[in-house]
Amino acid sequence: MTKIAVTGSSGLIGRELVRQLKAQGKELVEIDNEIDKAHDIADAATVTKLTSDCQGIIHLAAVSRVAEAQDHPLRTWASNVTGTHNVLDAALQRQPTQQPWVIHASSREVYGNQPRQAITEDTPMTPLNIYGRSKAAGEAMVYGAQDAGLTVSILRFANVYGDIYDYSDRVIPAFARAAVDGTTLRVDDAGTCMDFTHVTDVCGGISKVVELLINGETTLPPIHFATGTGTTLGELARMAVAASNNTCELNEVEKREASVGCFIGDPTRAKSLLGWTHKTPLQDGFTEMVDAFRKA
Repeated sequence: MTKIAVTGSSGLIGRELVRQLKAQGKELVEIDNEIDKAHDIADAATVTKLTSDCQGIIHLAAVSRVAEAQDHPLRTWASNVTGTHNVLDAALQRQPTQQPWVIHASSREVYGNQPRQAITEDTPMTPLNIYGRSKAAGEAMVYGAQDAGLTVSILRFANVYGDIYDYSDRVIPAFARAAVDGTTLRVDDAGTCMDFTHVTDVCGGISKVVELLINGETTLPPIHFATGTGTTLGELARMAVAASNNTCELNEVEKREASVGCFIGDPTRAKSLLGWTHKTPLQDGFTEMVDAFRKA
């Protein structure tokens, strides 16, 4: 049985990925400081110990919100950069025949603002904010580990949603909760455009990469999971107002500093290499979130 370490296993993507991998019969080592305060990926010895007998490592753990990263740059760098270094170093310390493959979770934030949409994985990185820069730095270290002989895969996530237990200030959970409560919707620039991708679809894509790596694939290029369709925050807000039976009111404010104005990802590479396409339309996913909040 393949034994896989999953860092950040209690996060939005981690919870769903753990569920899917366990259903496939994988043995997992869950690494998250929400499970155990000693599971600090910024501590090299801890990472080495927890991953010592794993055949693969899926590295999801990170400070994952732009606003939080801007407010806490040192903590962000310790988690997203030092933590990534520790994961890669733990893998490289092992004998070449025993080294695990590593999947590194990156972000659409590495692209920054681009003049053209839809964005491909070969688009140059021009990150706007601390979070994006930390992810770009992590990718650079992953390429260095690859040059040293490690089998790696870089996966970039767009705006992942689909769980009511996600951070309450992320836009879809916030809008879905407001639709249920009939409260005011804060809209940070209605024209901001995002590519919302459901967490079950994203984790299905990660699972496909896991199978390729288990079966000996060593040369995957970076892959992002995106729908190829952009939705503005204004459109999403109108979706929430409709779900609230028009009881919600809108409060549009200026776009947050260092926020990307638009990201729409080209899903061609994920489809050609993995046979992956998204299956959950945003309207369906948002409706499911609203229903789940009503039942909670």
